Amino acid sequence: MELAQLEALCERLYNSQDSVERAHAENTLKCFSMNTDYISQCQYILDHALTPYALMLASSSLLKQVTEHSLALQLRLDIRNYLINYLATRGPKLQPFVTASLIQLLCRVTKFGWFDDDHFRNVVKESMNFLSQVTCSA
Repeated sequence: MELAQLEALCERLYNSQDSVERAHAENTLKCFSMNTDYISQCQYILDHALTPYALMLASSSLLKQVTEHSLALQLRLDIRNYLINYLATRGPKLQPFVTASLIQLLCRVTKFGWFDDDHFRNVVKESMNFLSQVTCSA
């Protein structure tokens, strides 16, 4: 599936008034939240999609992946590091509902990794670093 097709499906998923059309979009896109092989595609969507609905799909799919699957420690660390960098660089330009979803994902990854690795406990310090840059540049 091409990115433009995915973005159109996401638009239908979140905005369509037609329940059949919305159900079709949901059924087509559910693979992103159910199969761990799609985690890298979710990151690709976050990096390349132009619509907030595609970003929302990627974020909510990753949240479901992190919550429902026992992901390897290194993968969880990679997701965590990716999210911190993503929020630092792209966060201020995102729609508020996308930012909120990504922050929820970061919190969930942190919660599930808190006792597994000390890197998860540095989330406040690392977030303060980029938050101070955002307020200084505003």
